Amino acid sequence: MPSLSINNPMEVLRQRLLLEVARKQMREANQRQAVANRVFLQNVGKRGFWANSVSSRYDN
Repeated sequence: MPSLSINNPMEVLRQRLLLEVARKQMREANQRQAVANRVFLQNVGKRGFWANSVSSRYDN
């Protein structure tokens, strides 16, 4: 006679849901990090600000 317990199927569904939530959180964290990296790299490429501020100090 088959088991009528729903404990095992519910546990499987719960584990799948937790895994999906964890994957979503990781995707969101990766996207936030990608944006932060992009902003950082854009700022690193802009050397005009530093060159102007340094040259004005030593123009005396």
